[in-house]
Amino acid sequence: MKDVDSSPPAIDVRLFSSLREQVGCGSVAVIVEGPMTVDELLRRLADEHRAVQAFLSCIRVAVNQEYVGESHVVGPGDEVALITPVSGG
Repeated sequence: MKDVDSSPPAIDVRLFSSLREQVGCGSVAVIVEGPMTVDELLRRLADEHRAVQAFLSCIRVAVNQEYVGESHVVGPGDEVALITPVSGG
């Protein structure tokens, strides 16, 4: 008998640097009904996690380990990384 995955389709969003600290976890799963643009995903995340709102102007986005723009389409099964500037000295 074949196992059936009954979990809803999701995009795995990984958080790094200051964003990870502000949200309080290293990743979140965003349940989706179908494909959406990176811009739509970021706005949805900003609605769900206030900390994301403060970083919208400086977040770099990688999908499946490649940097992409806001119009790039993502969907269930994709891994999205939100990378914020890192400072130090």
